[in-house]
Amino acid sequence: MPILARPAATAFLLIVVSGCAATPTTPAARLPASPSAPAASPEETPAGLQAADGRELSSCEDADCEVEIRAGDELTIDGRFGVRQLTIGALQPDGARITLRGSTGKLSVQGMQASISSNCVNGRCRDEGDLVLSPGETGRVNDLRLDLAHLSGDRAVLRLTPG
Repeated sequence: MPILARPAATAFLLIVVSGCAATPTTPAARLPASPSAPAASPEETPAGLQAADGRELSSCEDADCEVEIRAGDELTIDGRFGVRQLTIGALQPDGARITLRGSTGKLSVQGMQASISSNCVNGRCRDEGDLVLSPGETGRVNDLRLDLAHLSGDRAVLRLTPG
């Protein structure tokens, strides 16, 4: 093919290829959506994950709450409970990993795969711990009771109660 004919052939090829990229519409795609079956938005809460306090993580400061949690959520707890923060790690089909941070030097953790480490420097102590919660199993952090009321995919319902 001569050199001068190549640009025209290339342009023709691009027009043909781009014309083929269009997606044909099917009769089903043109039907209106059924008003009785609205599409679920990604932010809707699945059935069974209705928490009393919704996604209001700040309601857990007094250690008396029921919230919907997701991986990465941080719950700040009043210091009088000996734990300052709960961080939600991975949510897996068998449970939720929770990382704990305290400052009393006396963090106590009970539950599945529980671990604690303490570090004190110049009279200031910092505790860290891990805990795995499964639905139906209770965990304890000092005087807090933790229950995973429901677990579904990337969301769960966590219940905290003092005492």
